[in-house]
Amino acid sequence: MRLWEGLVVVLFAWSIKAAGAQRAPANSVFYECNRTSIHLVVKTDPWNTGLKLNPQFLSLGSCPSSFENSHQGFFHFQYYFKECGFARLKSGKMVEHLTNLVYRPPSLQGRFYGNPFAERINCTDYEASVTPSQMTLVTGQLSSSSVLMFTVKLMNEDFSAPSDVKVFLLGSQINIEFAVQRFAHQPLRVFVDECTAAATPELHKSPRNYSIITNHGCLMDGMVANSFFLPRPDPEVIRLSLQAFGFVGINTDIYIHCQVLVWDPKVLTDPLKKACSFRKDTKRWELLDDPSSSVCSCCESVCQTSGSRHKRDLKADGLHYHVVVGHLRVQKPAQNTGSYEWDSNSSLAVRSHKGGKHNVMPPAVGALLLEVAVVAVLSLGFCFYNGYQKRLCLHKREAQGNLDTRPLVDADQDCGSINTDME
Repeated sequence: MRLWEGLVVVLFAWSIKAAGAQRAPANSVFYECNRTSIHLVVKTDPWNTGLKLNPQFLSLGSCPSSFENSHQGFFHFQYYFKECGFARLKSGKMVEHLTNLVYRPPSLQGRFYGNPFAERINCTDYEASVTPSQMTLVTGQLSSSSVLMFTVKLMNEDFSAPSDVKVFLLGSQINIEFAVQRFAHQPLRVFVDECTAAATPELHKSPRNYSIITNHGCLMDGMVANSFFLPRPDPEVIRLSLQAFGFVGINTDIYIHCQVLVWDPKVLTDPLKKACSFRKDTKRWELLDDPSSSVCSCCESVCQTSGSRHKRDLKADGLHYHVVVGHLRVQKPAQNTGSYEWDSNSSLAVRSHKGGKHNVMPPAVGALLLEVAVVAVLSLGFCFYNGYQKRLCLHKREAQGNLDTRPLVDADQDCGSINTDME
């Protein structure tokens, strides 16, 4: 560890001591980190004394709380590391972002909790070049002490186990599973609100970005490719199968950025919390959790809530999270040099470089060519046999001193007459 890194650690330890020796109780501070930001929640009444923290004196680094969820009893902090003055330490391939959650109330609080406390916050990440496969696939995974634990995994063909494959052939399926684990929480249903494919691990506006899921759960990619949601094994899991093509280019690093949210599993018809696949056979949208519902009919317009019964602020509820799947890569099959497209059955077809038609031979033409080839082989064999018999007859004539110079029209007849004369 370099000198300046050691000084930063000492400074953090001193700041905690200066704020007071008291720390927050266990299971009162929860947070998730990705490579650039943090979402932290702290109980409004950590000691269960009936006295809430005063948000005016509560800070994460240099940042005040973003909002309070009085229904769940949490203060939320949602910030980029650079906004709150996080210290960044790097040791080999490990990167840490450090700061303190500090509560510094005046001595007299009255109706608010009056004792100060500090909690060290450490977000650890690994550079992708050496990160284990289960880590490189996900950023935005919650820490093990969080209220909700989100996971997102690449899965094998039948979703029976995780897959560490990161390179996909053009036209193959990319299977992704999103899940949420709850800790002392009400039942939940997970949704994928949005997904965008980009060439960078941080999502920036770019004309190369490709929208996969938009409009609050509408899988738009399913209108042009064989992409769809699969049946859930349980409400807290959602499975997505994408057909691999050049999202942002062939042989280019691809990162799939998704907004994931959780909601009440009893609410199946909210247009802002849904999972919709496009059925090409019926040319209509279908809701994953209730195929008979018409809630997906807004997918090609603008989906918005029509009533106030379930209209709640997702951000205030703290149920909306950002995850990244990557990096991935899509490649063409090595043995082919043509261009590619999908036919009406979503199968991969090869197109020639010069022509615009498929290099696919109709069955009738193939059968005709095979028949012509058989006839040609038989004819050629007959010619060879007839020539051989003629040469044999001429050899017999010469051996008997036969000076007959008549042309050999029928080799078998002439040879027969020669054999009779010899007898």
